[in-house]
Amino acid sequence: MTRISSYGSYINTIRTLTGGQSAIDDLSTQLNTGKKSQDVAFFGTQSQRLLDLKSELVRRQAYSQTIDQTMTRVKSYDTLMDRMADMASELSSTTRLPQGPGATRISSVTNQSAGAMKVSVDDINSKFKAEATYTISAVPSQTGPKGSFDITVTDGLGGRAVNTVNMKQVPPQVDADRFTISGGPGDGAVIKLNIESLEGSGISSFDVSWPDMASTREVIRGMTVELESLLNERVGDRYLFSGSRYNTKPVDDIVAAKQITRTTLVGERGDAGETYEMILNGKRFTYVTTGNEKSLDEVFSNDTGTGLVDQIRQFSDPPFNVTLSVSNGIVTATANDVKEKFTLTSRVYDNGTHENVVLTAPDAVDASQAPYTVQEASETQRQIDNVKFHGTEADVGDVFNISIGSRTIVQNENAPPQVIIAGPTKYSYAISPSDSDILRGNAPLPTDAPGQVPSYTAPTSMSNWVAQRMAVQINADPAASVVASIDPADDTKLIFTAKDVNSQFQTTADINNAGNQTRLITNDLPPLAEQDTFEGIVNPPGLPFYDTDFAKSREVSAAYDIAKLQVDDGLSVNYGVSSNDPAIQKLVSGLRRLTAAINRPGDYGKLMEEGRNLLTDAQNQLRGVHSRVVNAAATMDNTQSRHQDAIAKAQGELANIEGIDQNEVAVRLQSAMSTQQASYTITGRMQSLSLINFLA
Repeated sequence: MTRISSYGSYINTIRTLTGGQSAIDDLSTQLNTGKKSQDVAFFGTQSQRLLDLKSELVRRQAYSQTIDQTMTRVKSYDTLMDRMADMASELSSTTRLPQGPGATRISSVTNQSAGAMKVSVDDINSKFKAEATYTISAVPSQTGPKGSFDITVTDGLGGRAVNTVNMKQVPPQVDADRFTISGGPGDGAVIKLNIESLEGSGISSFDVSWPDMASTREVIRGMTVELESLLNERVGDRYLFSGSRYNTKPVDDIVAAKQITRTTLVGERGDAGETYEMILNGKRFTYVTTGNEKSLDEVFSNDTGTGLVDQIRQFSDPPFNVTLSVSNGIVTATANDVKEKFTLTSRVYDNGTHENVVLTAPDAVDASQAPYTVQEASETQRQIDNVKFHGTEADVGDVFNISIGSRTIVQNENAPPQVIIAGPTKYSYAISPSDSDILRGNAPLPTDAPGQVPSYTAPTSMSNWVAQRMAVQINADPAASVVASIDPADDTKLIFTAKDVNSQFQTTADINNAGNQTRLITNDLPPLAEQDTFEGIVNPPGLPFYDTDFAKSREVSAAYDIAKLQVDDGLSVNYGVSSNDPAIQKLVSGLRRLTAAINRPGDYGKLMEEGRNLLTDAQNQLRGVHSRVVNAAATMDNTQSRHQDAIAKAQGELANIEGIDQNEVAVRLQSAMSTQQASYTITGRMQSLSLINFLA
């Protein structure tokens, strides 16, 4: 019995200590958590309300957190859309961008062969439409009368004008010095030249610019770069304007257009053996003239398929993503795609200018005074001069000049001698491509005036042919004081014999070795310089050209997705904007017209007006899109406030149900711990008692 009683006492002691410790643990948990219990069942009839409040709190906090995270993007949209609307306003304002391009600046003309051709520009009566380097080239005319030259004016951008000019024509030609450009962005430009001299082939050039437009150009280019940057803005893990293609960059070059490069052929066909070169994307193509070309255009394309453009079209390893066309001596290379870029250069390797000279007659009477006179005039003999052309070849465009002036003494019976002075008269002959054809036997001998002296014979050299042409020209002049003939012993030598005795004449001769200065001028057209029609508004799922996915697909519905956020049960907000929004498309389209205007000053006013109208429209629509973003932000702010109020209210009610009075719990915990400590002390003492200790 004693043992059973002792065991029962032990069990009671354990229960007492365990219960005390449990009370301490409960009070410690309450103090640490601030809650009466983690067990919902503890709250009895308030358990369901407690569960409802916790669910409400979780839901509200989730919405609130999502709104907080999204508001960064919404505020970015707000700022960016506001800036885009301001851009449209600035670009449509005449105070920011002037209505006109300003005054034209024309540089002085560089005459590379001033001895053959010298011109200047009549800037008052000229009207230009594109910034360019204008090239003026003159070659002997194949279709006009003798002494005529075909003058070509080109801007290197695809514009060209050709007039046949004869400075010796009486009466003078009307408007022969007025050139109207046809083709390219400078189409319709009028260039009035002052032709001071035109005696042979030559090339001149001058530049045209609009210096006042420099600031306008910088504003438009700056806005273009800024708009591209705005549309490619990235916040966190996504691009703002990419729709639901979060990691896809929205836009590329917003003023992109298919690259257009033009190569203009300037000059006339010259000698055989000249090399023409075009290099497309690093691949070199060449054409070497044979001298039998009917026109210089055969350098580009001919019946044998050996022209430069013929070769490029036939090349397919790798194929060029470029389309080539040839018209009026101009090659147009157009990229097949907006994204495609290529390089095109050109060059002409001339085989050298043939230097022709006039030699002194070896039997001249007085080399220091009259180097060509081999027989002096007297009362019984006529003066004779010799002129020898030296050079087995001559270039197209070389000009041979001979001037003859005479002084004839006429003896009158019973009267003093009469002195008749004539001249000096200048005779010139410029070598044309048709002369090369005659020399090679590819063209028949010409027939000039009936009874010509001498008659033409098949030429043995170009110098011989020029001698024949000069002799016929001099003999056809009824006022000439000499008769010209070809030396039988040397067919490159002209013999001039005075028509009368006692007639003294002076001969001078020179050669302008200007040569045919052929060129290939290659230029890239400025962006949108030839754009007459612009893209309309593209509707979903179609992509505008500036979208980065445009090269892969013409339709992507995801590009139009607008970011949406559910901010509360049953309440969603559309806050996003796509780069393909119609308002933004109009902004881009207006900016493209302004870009075209600065690259085509002749149509500046028309293009600016079109652009401003679009930009005004875009501004209104952008304000509407911006208002939607602002309203979305306001809705999110208001909803966020409701969530925060509800969270505070739920947290307050939860605190009332679950919460504790920390001071009270602390006192109770301290009391429980003291009681437990006392229990441990008493129990220890009781366990150490024995009958001996008790009796003692």
